[in-house]
Amino acid sequence: MEKNVDYYLKLPYSYIVEWSDEDQCYLGSIVELEKHMTCGDTPEDVIINLKDALKAYVMTSLANNMEIAEPLKMADFKGNITYRTTGEKHYHLAKAAKMLDVSINSLIDSAVDAKLKEIA
Repeated sequence: MEKNVDYYLKLPYSYIVEWSDEDQCYLGSIVELEKHMTCGDTPEDVIINLKDALKAYVMTSLANNMEIAEPLKMADFKGNITYRTTGEKHYHLAKAAKMLDVSINSLIDSAVDAKLKEIA
């Protein structure tokens, strides 16, 4: 499949829209493209602006032979993460897991779930 403007515009990018008290408007960004922000009076305006910004970004990137990030795909992730930490932290994780009668993996998974809920 040719990766042209239409190809990229049909991809399921992740849009974030949130109210900004500081700016007194809604701000939006595309997760996979990090630095691409726009604003609007309503969430719907922001989505329209984000789609326009995405189109302009893709057109410019293609014209300049720049790499364009694509959305993450669930199928690309198998659930294995290499996690390195200090011996002391590993000891405290093992101790806490033992106290809770769970595995270290379960304890880390619970902590990650809690953090993801905070930022969602």
